[in-house]
Amino acid sequence: MIVPTRILSLVLLLFAKSLLASDLTPNLPAEAAMGYSLIWQDEFDGEALNKSEWNLRTGQRFASMNKAENVSVANGLLRIELKKEKAGKLDYTSGGVISKREFKYGYYETRFRSPQGEGWHVSFWMMKNTGKSEGNRQEIDVCEHDTKDQTSYGTNLHIHSPEHKGLAGRRVKTADLSAGFHTLGCEFTPTEIRQYFDGKLVGVWDATSFKHDSMSIWLTTVGWANLPWSNKEKIDDSKLPASADFEYVRLFEKQYEKPAPPLTIIAYGDSLTEGKSGGDQAWVKIVERESGGKLKVINEGKGGRATGDGKHDFDPMTARQPRADMVLIALGTNDSRDLKVDSVKKAASNVSYMIDRARQCYGPSVKLLLVGPPNINKTALVATKPIANEREAQLKALGAAFEALAKEKQCDFVSLFGTVPEETMLKDGVHPDATGHSAIAKVLKGRMAP
Repeated sequence: MIVPTRILSLVLLLFAKSLLASDLTPNLPAEAAMGYSLIWQDEFDGEALNKSEWNLRTGQRFASMNKAENVSVANGLLRIELKKEKAGKLDYTSGGVISKREFKYGYYETRFRSPQGEGWHVSFWMMKNTGKSEGNRQEIDVCEHDTKDQTSYGTNLHIHSPEHKGLAGRRVKTADLSAGFHTLGCEFTPTEIRQYFDGKLVGVWDATSFKHDSMSIWLTTVGWANLPWSNKEKIDDSKLPASADFEYVRLFEKQYEKPAPPLTIIAYGDSLTEGKSGGDQAWVKIVERESGGKLKVINEGKGGRATGDGKHDFDPMTARQPRADMVLIALGTNDSRDLKVDSVKKAASNVSYMIDRARQCYGPSVKLLLVGPPNINKTALVATKPIANEREAQLKALGAAFEALAKEKQCDFVSLFGTVPEETMLKDGVHPDATGHSAIAKVLKGRMAP
């Protein structure tokens, strides 16, 4: 008896799936797969879509109308049909499914086969199925495949709230995706997103720059024509009807260590800490940003502040900021205007008061970092240009006094004198631009590291 090729293919597919089902492990390198266990799956082995687990995607999307009747389950496959047929003002129909359950960290996996013929966008992705106002709505696109090119697909990472922003993306070269089934995988952890194709790692992205929401799983197709940004894409009618086919969807989870909360650092200083001259590149912002979520730096800088402002500035600050793992005190630039004989001694006494108060308010174990004042650009000074040399000498003396105080009080100390390029302070000889702030951040971030 001659068995028709299509029937034989289905028999082989079901046999292969039965073997896989007996050993459901992630299609990952052995080391990466360690610790994972299957917690949710749909093998599409029934005769209809399990509507207790899936919502149907409906409505218009680009050149096609998503229709419930285009989604079916039979012979071990989820099949999303693509048709040339009228649907309102559109000439094509497609479909998609969205999981009712939401998930978060874990390894997501499916096997799919692309439809033949250009003009379709087939996707396996994860995102919360709600309005844009809820959470950050990260969108992790494991696969965005445009059938115009059957030998590649895109992987992308977006957030949609408070505004849309693309965070990462790349193209993956493949064999012909319409010629057979291929495995798509994505590992989402508290710190990274790792993308896999047929068990091989194809991309690693940082996941610490945005809030993490739970997500639904989406398997979707849309007609990829009449795009808002291009009218060049066409749908190949000669290949229709067609279908995007999925063998299964699985989610594996393991226990992740909860990331340690960021260390809270209070940066108490003058206008150089306040950072207006650096804008988004102010040193406080750079240090926090480059810590990868390990530091929370509270900016308590204030223009014009000198060490003598301690009691009526520092004490209220401790009331505003009830906790801290570290207090950084960066003063002295404004004190350098005072050329009296005892001014350096008074400045050190004022900083000593702040050290004692910080330990009283935040506990004896709070870390304290004293920062010696930076250099100035003497030729660019404005109001105090006549005493430029004297100010420079005072800055050096203040730094030396703060270093001696740090040793006495058992605090950390770092000097900024000589670290700020003079050409970054051309505005007034004191306030550095973004490049100068970057130089300060380079010195301080190592001393502020957890």
